[in-house]
Amino acid sequence: MKKTIALLCFWLLCFSVFSQETSTDKPSYFALSTGSSIPLQNFKSTNIKNAYAGFAKNGTKKDVLWGKDFNNTPWGVTGLFRMHKNPLDEGALASMAKTNHPSFDYIISAKEWKLYTLMAGAYYRIPVSKKLTIMPKAMVGLAYIYSPEINADFNNNSITVATSFIESSHKLTNSYLFSIGLKSNLYKRIILLSNVDVLGAFPTFSAVKTTYGNGTTIYRTKSPTLLTFNYGIGIGYKF
Repeated sequence: MKKTIALLCFWLLCFSVFSQETSTDKPSYFALSTGSSIPLQNFKSTNIKNAYAGFAKNGTKKDVLWGKDFNNTPWGVTGLFRMHKNPLDEGALASMAKTNHPSFDYIISAKEWKLYTLMAGAYYRIPVSKKLTIMPKAMVGLAYIYSPEINADFNNNSITVATSFIESSHKLTNSYLFSIGLKSNLYKRIILLSNVDVLGAFPTFSAVKTTYGNGTTIYRTKSPTLLTFNYGIGIGYKF
């Protein structure tokens, strides 16, 4: 991904250098952004008594953005495709299992929380200078979310005596985002973007399968609350 962004920056710079267009007053832009995702509230909770706990750790996010300024008004419309990945706190899960069943040691391996969201919304432009603009933004859309697959080994004197497995599940649900960002005119049609935002989604995973070492299988419904604080930086091209 880093190589792709670097290559895109190179081509955008080439377009800017060889373009005969001298005006930077273009109404639309396309941009790529990358950054960090920090779980909040229930999503980061490791409390076994919390039915909405997500056991999520800090992760990453990648964005594809589009925006268009309206004429004679500070308002604009925007679209976003985002990819989130937040690892599961395997250590917290192992400690929780150890507390409930202290006669065993536990080795937890898990995949990540994954979120893919497509959103649309509006922003408001607040010019700070000729090159710098503050942009509050609100968006709504759809999110496709994958819960993490979890494998737990029960060990006694370093010997695995049982294994439990929780399957991954997926769900399409609604999502929302509130953001404030900066847009800077770097060079002709090249812009730099930075932003902080809060993203939320509320999936319900039905019939999540758990298989225990003794062969018992049960199905549960889980309704975690996905809430993240995110920040990132990107580069774009005005057209």
